[in-house]
Amino acid sequence: MVTVSITEKAAEKIKEKLGDRDLALKLIYETDGCAVSGIPTLKFEKTQKAANDELVIETNKMPLLIEKSKLVYLDSELEIDFSDDSHTFQLTSPNEILNGRMSLLD
Repeated sequence: MVTVSITEKAAEKIKEKLGDRDLALKLIYETDGCAVSGIPTLKFEKTQKAANDELVIETNKMPLLIEKSKLVYLDSELEIDFSDDSHTFQLTSPNEILNGRMSLLD
């Protein structure tokens, strides 16, 4: 199972972009036809419920949807942060930077 923590700065930026909308936060992992590498991205979803192929991960700040089939590409311990320098989110693990310039899509 994967554990995800969200830094205070990232949580602030997510809530700022979310506003008063009732949307769920989802971590997607786009492989675009190549199963070897992919691009992790954050996205707002209209439903708070997990689909059959999704899990709800309870983070330290807010629930996060993740597709079950994409868990094989992710480390078991992840952190979502926000960089003031690049104005983007970052997805890291103790072993690597999975995406140093991660977008949050509406």
